[in-house]
Amino acid sequence: MNQSELSAIIDVNEADFETNVITQSHHTVVVVDFWAPWCGPCRVLGPILERMAHAAEGAWILAKVNVDNNQSLSQRYNVQGIPAVKAFKNGAVVEQFAGALPESQITTWLSRIVPSRKTQQLALLRETALHNPKAVRHELASMHSASPHDDSIKVTYGGVLARLNDPIAYDILRSVNTQSIQYAEAQAWLVLLSAIQSAVLVSTGVAEQYAQAIRNFSDGDVSASITQLLTLVTTNRNWQDDAARKTLLAIFNVIGDDHPLVPQARRELAIALF
Repeated sequence: MNQSELSAIIDVNEADFETNVITQSHHTVVVVDFWAPWCGPCRVLGPILERMAHAAEGAWILAKVNVDNNQSLSQRYNVQGIPAVKAFKNGAVVEQFAGALPESQITTWLSRIVPSRKTQQLALLRETALHNPKAVRHELASMHSASPHDDSIKVTYGGVLARLNDPIAYDILRSVNTQSIQYAEAQAWLVLLSAIQSAVLVSTGVAEQYAQAIRNFSDGDVSASITQLLTLVTTNRNWQDDAARKTLLAIFNVIGDDHPLVPQARRELAIALF
């Protein structure tokens, strides 16, 4: 059994529950199996969960709690009968079930709380692309070829191509379904693509400051780009039909409100505007 398999299943108790379940759940979904050695249904369910945890390859962790030895945890999480299974995410229980469910039902249950392998892969590529779009271009191209109608792949791949000033980006981003949840991000990327294409031209004055902000964004220096655009909003609000503000909003859209730079930048933008 390799190290990843060993860490897929852990025994936890009252002393280490906070670290191994609560804290860990901020990084990886932790599925807690409340069980006891004398419980018949537990002996049926336990091996199913363990096999699934190994197969998940780190997508989630199985933590086993022997209720006989950890009664305060059972009380804390209102375990009325066993087996009781509770999924923790970001420090809290987000899903649960009781009894020995068949594997097919557990798979459906897990699908509500654990991102698919494709979703996890795409999230990692998006994070890398923010600072180094060239590094993920070929992998995203392969994903797009394999799933040409997947809007989540389209908008990620199109965004990478936009930052690389590749004209193919336009067609990919324009093909995102208008009813898709990715449509607004695709439109934001089209705004940025237009800005990136204009930034390659030799400019002077305000236009050069704007172009430098766009080049910084394309090169992965998002912080510098946001700072420069905020300065332009403050000093040249009406330049090019409010281009700096519109570009900022597009950047906020594509990097997401959960990006650490966005909340403060939104506050500074609001101050600059009002």
